[in-house]
Amino acid sequence: MKNVIYILLDQVRKDMLGTYGHKIVKTPNLDRLAREGVRFDNAFTPASVCGPARTSLFTGQMPSTHGIIRNGEKGGTGEIPAEQPHIGKLDGYNCYVAGKWHVGTRSVPRDYGIKGHNFDGYGYPGSHVYKNLVFDQAPTQPNRYPEWLAEKGFPTPEVSLAYFGDNPHLRVQELCGLLSGTKEQTIPYFIIDEAKSFILESLAEHKPFFTWINFWGPHTPCIVPEPYYSMYDPKDVVLDESFFKPLEGKPGHYRTISKMWGMWEASEEHWKEVITKFWGYITLIDDAIGELFDFLEKHNLYQDCFIVATADHGDAMGAHRMIEKGEFMFDTTYNIPLIIKDPKSPRINEVDDNLVYLHDLTSTVFDIAEQAVPETFQGESLLPILRENKSNDRKGVLAQLAGHFVYFEQRMWRRKDYKLVFNASDVGELYDIRNDPEELHNLFYDPEYQQVKKEMLEEMRTEMLKYKDPLENWVYRIINEI
Repeated sequence: MKNVIYILLDQVRKDMLGTYGHKIVKTPNLDRLAREGVRFDNAFTPASVCGPARTSLFTGQMPSTHGIIRNGEKGGTGEIPAEQPHIGKLDGYNCYVAGKWHVGTRSVPRDYGIKGHNFDGYGYPGSHVYKNLVFDQAPTQPNRYPEWLAEKGFPTPEVSLAYFGDNPHLRVQELCGLLSGTKEQTIPYFIIDEAKSFILESLAEHKPFFTWINFWGPHTPCIVPEPYYSMYDPKDVVLDESFFKPLEGKPGHYRTISKMWGMWEASEEHWKEVITKFWGYITLIDDAIGELFDFLEKHNLYQDCFIVATADHGDAMGAHRMIEKGEFMFDTTYNIPLIIKDPKSPRINEVDDNLVYLHDLTSTVFDIAEQAVPETFQGESLLPILRENKSNDRKGVLAQLAGHFVYFEQRMWRRKDYKLVFNASDVGELYDIRNDPEELHNLFYDPEYQQVKKEMLEEMRTEMLKYKDPLENWVYRIINEI
């Protein structure tokens, strides 16, 4: 049985990774992983907020099946039954979670027999720990991070130079700031150090391990120490074309989200400040991943370990003058990075364009362990793609979201050529992805694209039926009227 590591970044914009061709951002360790494996260009999250996406990876199911289509919602409980098949139910393996969890609302990994950290909800370890940090999303379970700082003899880090955005009514989450101390004191290094301990425990027990390593970044607040805080020059930031033509022909609600964050009218200087700190956070995490790789090599584990690097969802980070994620469905928030090093794959340093889901990884880990994939899983193992260079023949992928800050029902049907966004209570969206990758021109109401729109609406509704999507009947009723 093979050892498996899944590395999950939180909210990263794929094209801001050096691995995916960014000319400025340094990601040497993710670059290495891509050189030694396969980089997927068409990987998608089923929902662009943490709870639904992570619960899909945990359960192997679409949001409409596991029931969490907004953060923290499932019939009022937000929890997945412990007896249900999930990613950690691997016979003979030690299964660990290191870092962020955010599956359900109050559940933690130990509720499912998984070892490691037990951060409930968003559970940010820096809240109530970092001096001067306003962001208050602390875990309600005991916080392992301050214990770890004390054990290592590190002083408590302090936040300064914080920027919150320009909305005076939103002073609850820093967008970026400077953290005192060194990289070794940061949360990414804490996660990797703890993951090492979990792996050593498994080695001592002579058991294979599946270690799910989850960072809290580069999700804002981008609070990073030097040299990362000053690593990137704002002069090197090239803002998206869509930044200068924001939200033309798009739902009006999108603009409200940007205004809420205080970024709709923020200066280019402020935008570039946030983006460079986001970049610095990416490189900090990449450096921490390098520490993991060094550890695996030292213990003769790296070469034969199945290693995945991906993200739960993306971040607009300036596209369309928007930030973070939520009730909008641009590719910057749905098209996620996915890099896989498979020791048994003949595919080295290759790029794959199959349409794949985040929760395909749930089936994949069972396939690696040579165990039957549970029938409840709705994703497909990626091993045929990796080991036999097969096509999965998916015509498109479906995404489902019922809102983030407020209810706003959306569905996306994404093919390689076109993308349809159904906003249940607002204007629809259709983009020619190949010729308009920044999604500037909404073709939904263009008569020349009427046939494409009808075709994609029918394809999307068929997929919604397959997953018993609660919004399918509304699409059926109005499909001829839109």
